Amino acid sequence: MEDLEGAFVAARGIRKQYGGITALDDVSLEVLPGEIHALVGENGAGKSTLVKIMTGAVTPDAGHVKILGHDVDALTPEKARERGVGAVYQEPSLVPSLTVLENVFLGRELRRRSGWLERNAMRRQAREALDRVGATTPLGREVAALSVAERQLVEIARALVFKAKVLIFDEPSAILSGHELDRVFAVIEELRSSGIGILYISHRLAEIFRLADRATVLKDGRVVATKAVAGLTTDELIRLMVGRDIGERPRRKPLTERVVLQAQELELRPDSEPVSFELRAGEVLGVAGLIGSGRSRLADALGGIRPARAGTVLRNGQAVRIKRPRDAVRSGIVLIPEDRKREGLILAQSVRANVGLASLADISSAGVVRASDEKRLADEVVRRFGVRPPSTERATGTLSGGNQQKVVLGKWLVRDPAPEVAILDEPTRGVDVGAKYEIYRLIDELVEGGAGVLLISSELPEVIAMSDRIIVMSEGQIAGTLEPHEFSEERILRLAVLGRESDTGQDTAEAPETASR
Repeated sequence: MEDLEGAFVAARGIRKQYGGITALDDVSLEVLPGEIHALVGENGAGKSTLVKIMTGAVTPDAGHVKILGHDVDALTPEKARERGVGAVYQEPSLVPSLTVLENVFLGRELRRRSGWLERNAMRRQAREALDRVGATTPLGREVAALSVAERQLVEIARALVFKAKVLIFDEPSAILSGHELDRVFAVIEELRSSGIGILYISHRLAEIFRLADRATVLKDGRVVATKAVAGLTTDELIRLMVGRDIGERPRRKPLTERVVLQAQELELRPDSEPVSFELRAGEVLGVAGLIGSGRSRLADALGGIRPARAGTVLRNGQAVRIKRPRDAVRSGIVLIPEDRKREGLILAQSVRANVGLASLADISSAGVVRASDEKRLADEVVRRFGVRPPSTERATGTLSGGNQQKVVLGKWLVRDPAPEVAILDEPTRGVDVGAKYEIYRLIDELVEGGAGVLLISSELPEVIAMSDRIIVMSEGQIAGTLEPHEFSEERILRLAVLGRESDTGQDTAEAPETASR
């Protein structure tokens, strides 16, 4: 692949292996002046590895990176920045205890010959960069006091101060939403107009079609295609990413009337009415609501994380006492938490060890884990749920988000007996379209086996597509229960915003965006 004329940065023939597993194989990509070039692919496709190589954080086994038409030997993060390559990562790399000004120039302070800081010059340059991205943040304010969006803008300003010609945005929308995200989008588009090249990484396809000029698709560490976004359809882009048509989910078998979980008068907080509902075998009961509606509080109560203040939980008609997660598991209830990295996995431990944690009582003797049984369960999770790379000894923290979620789900699904009740709190958050489809398949597998699933999600299309019934929460209580013929985003939002007194038949005004808790 020859360099396109005037490319700011170009990766050529990049190859990288980790422990015999190929992360990138003969990958080439370039970013042109004044373009937004999207890098897309399923989790584990190699996007993060390529970005690390282009920014000098990782050395490739083969291939090279060219900046402004010149090969850069032994590229390091310092060399990349000096030559105009900046990066804005999903998690801002700012020091919270330092001021905005100190963070903008951290490690590259302007100094006089005497060694004293050139504070006036630093203030002037930082202010110009912040003004350029529309940030009014005072230079003396500590970063700890800034919103997530403000921190992102400080990250961008820091790159601009050092004359970045290329900016790499790695999943900026993973921690932003609503008007904050629109603000960052506007900055990205202004930077493109000024001639800066943008490499934009996101699993949200709508953002790709909104922002990008071209898209390069990675799959299994190789470039599948580089195409103009204007000539692409959503279906074609998905097909390139996953190597197949996603298609429709198969219809499940009819529901039974057997109630596997019943909540009676659960008091989640003192200022709201108690919560009561039933979950049937073979049913997906969706839970929708806005920030602070009590959705995740309900999940925590049923999973034993934070017990309800009062009320009764029944399993198969029998009252159970749930004060700890162990009580829930012994009752056949498993909780897949919203924050898989902090609450669902031990990231430093292997896939094998994480899978074994859910079945310790079954694979241990006299307090010692039987390694062969632990390995057997982990092998089943990797094989059955398509964990990539297919290694049980790999640390889970090195897996992509979608593959981490497969491990979190899989470790419970391979238990014997399988859980009869699964509470899934944001199971597809932060995963790509292919991984979402696989997670939907696992949910279908659960209910086809007779389990009841409580599905909590901020994505209304997901709740509507996956659920057999939907309960809508507002201010810690249930505002309404919808049957399939009543499903619509308008009805859900009206109940979520206005509560149970709302008239779901009328048009709704613009409502706040749904979110996690």
